[in-house]
Amino acid sequence: MKLNQKVKLIRESKKISQIYLAHELGLNQSQYSRREKGEIQFNSDEIIKLSNLLETSISSLFDEQQNIISHKWDYNNINSISSKLIEQYEHRLKEKDEMIKLLLKTK
Repeated sequence: MKLNQKVKLIRESKKISQIYLAHELGLNQSQYSRREKGEIQFNSDEIIKLSNLLETSISSLFDEQQNIISHKWDYNNINSISSKLIEQYEHRLKEKDEMIKLLLKTK
């Protein structure tokens, strides 16, 4: 969920008006509405103020906490990926060493 959608969802669930949040952010209602629609992005100061006004963490505004909780980890798959990455890394190192030897021979 995008930031603007998350802000709108939280605002509506807490029954807070756009006019109130706009006033607190130093905006008029139409400017705030454009941000909530995603036409204009909230700036960092506005995000900090919104987290306080909506009584929520910045990470929850960006869905970070929810993603961590709802994501199901497959540790076997992670280990398999890690092994493949190590294997690729070792292969690249070997290629690098061979390239260095070749370059040294041409001098």
